[in-house]
Amino acid sequence: MNTIKKSLLIMGFLPVLATSVAYADLPKAFDYNKASANYVDNTAGANGVSNPYYVGGSIGPSNASSYCSGASNCEDKDSAWKLFGGYKLNEKLSIEGAYVTLGDIHKNGENSDVTAITAGAVGTLPITEQFDVFGKVGAMRWSSDNTDGSESGFGVNYGVGAKMHLNETTNLRAEWEKFPGIDTSKSESSDMSMMSIGVELSTY
Repeated sequence: MNTIKKSLLIMGFLPVLATSVAYADLPKAFDYNKASANYVDNTAGANGVSNPYYVGGSIGPSNASSYCSGASNCEDKDSAWKLFGGYKLNEKLSIEGAYVTLGDIHKNGENSDVTAITAGAVGTLPITEQFDVFGKVGAMRWSSDNTDGSESGFGVNYGVGAKMHLNETTNLRAEWEKFPGIDTSKSESSDMSMMSIGVELSTY
């Protein structure tokens, strides 16, 4: 009789034991709230900006104001271009450098070929998801190769512009820039400007 009772007790306990073992092997439910709180976006840079480095190029016309004052047979406009690169400190502020060639202007048998290297800050203001406007100010070192000799110097340059986002890494960029006080000969100087359109590519 005792043997029968023991057998029945063991048979009743076996399903409970099997159920406990089965549930012990199951993984715990995934905690989505905890995972979301601890998520780190590794696609962004150290400053929280995806693709913070960028490079690009632009082309357009340049102009030297006052260069043709009182002169005949004068051309104060030419084609200009530049190469630039920068780093986004955040979504609204970048540092940027550029090499700019402002073209060759000439009058009365004399000419001046002007280039500049610039470095400065760019402040960006988003207007829509697709368009931004920006302003820039910085320092420049300009050089002019003139008929009566070469000149060089330092100054301040500034500008304004707009960007259209074509995709995540490509922007179409248009801007106007001013390069004041460039010596176009040993005896005179001009404020030069440049209108340009180009492409900006984010790298990594």
